[in-house]
Amino acid sequence: MAIRIDQLSLPPAWRQFWHWWQDQLIKSIPEACKRWFFHHTHILLALPSEGEVRFWRRKENAVTELEQKAGPDSWRAWQAEEDATFTLLLLPGQYLHKQIYLPLAAQENLRQVIGFELDRQTPFSADQVYFSSRVIERLAGKRQLKVEIALTPREFLDDQLAYFHQAGLKPRHVDAAVWENHYPVPLKFDLLPPRWRTTESHWRHFVNWTLGGILVLLIGLALALPIATQSNILEALEDQVDQTRRTAQITNKLKKQVTELEQKARFVLTRKRAIPPIVEVMNDLSQRLPLDTWLNGFNYREGELRINGHSPAASKLIEILEASPFLSDIHFVSPITQDRRTGLERFQISMNVGYEHDDKPD
Repeated sequence: MAIRIDQLSLPPAWRQFWHWWQDQLIKSIPEACKRWFFHHTHILLALPSEGEVRFWRRKENAVTELEQKAGPDSWRAWQAEEDATFTLLLLPGQYLHKQIYLPLAAQENLRQVIGFELDRQTPFSADQVYFSSRVIERLAGKRQLKVEIALTPREFLDDQLAYFHQAGLKPRHVDAAVWENHYPVPLKFDLLPPRWRTTESHWRHFVNWTLGGILVLLIGLALALPIATQSNILEALEDQVDQTRRTAQITNKLKKQVTELEQKARFVLTRKRAIPPIVEVMNDLSQRLPLDTWLNGFNYREGELRINGHSPAASKLIEILEASPFLSDIHFVSPITQDRRTGLERFQISMNVGYEHDDKPD
């Protein structure tokens, strides 16, 4: 009996690796052991129409159609001879297969959320159908889950299962299938209702899981032993590497400190060369402003100078200040207004402070 993980929320690449790894492990087991531990023969059965039953044998990924059986009596004898696992297949037209998109947060209670969404996504409600689902892709950018669902009416599936149970065949799995080269290919859903499930041998489960655990343990030991034999050499090498690394870290730290000091010194020098002393700017500004112009405010911040005051001809101040070698981008911050009391014009001017062209000091 193979370990079924079809209903686990695993990425497609992980699921594909799991099936490949499981197949490789099964192939490495002797045939006698496989016959005892594994149901490696699977019988697929389907009811394409009322009264018609078709059988296929799937063994080691090969599918062959079996001859038509006479009836329930021959089916029971055949089941005892085969000692096979029976899977009931729902053929196209007997189930609904669909892909839907759900919020990413729905993964924690996926089955419950799908039950609420069924009547919106399909013509059925949750109490009318048996359904199975699996996550096929996580769309992190859209915060959505791409989910694949298969569903079939409860009454239809219950009738089919009752028919086979009465005939002595008890399917352990119910799956949806598609036709490929005239053979059914299961889609690996689990549509078997809980009340139709049969209890399998706990001893066989215990043996399977025990053997699987022993196999994983042996693989771990095989990987760990070569590493353990080289541990002494690695420890000596690691001590040398650590010593070299510490020396390199000290050297890199000193080099980084030197670089940072150089950058700070260069930054200070650049700032000093780019921005003239504010005293020189004030001196130049006081010499250029007309004597009948008054300043009420002076604000300097990060290379920007703002002045406000009164002047009989404030509009001419822009032209006067543009002649300064320290000032650029000179403009009014707000419209000029008339002071009714003094008759002078109120102004507010902004300008950038810095050397122009080749006027920087050496």
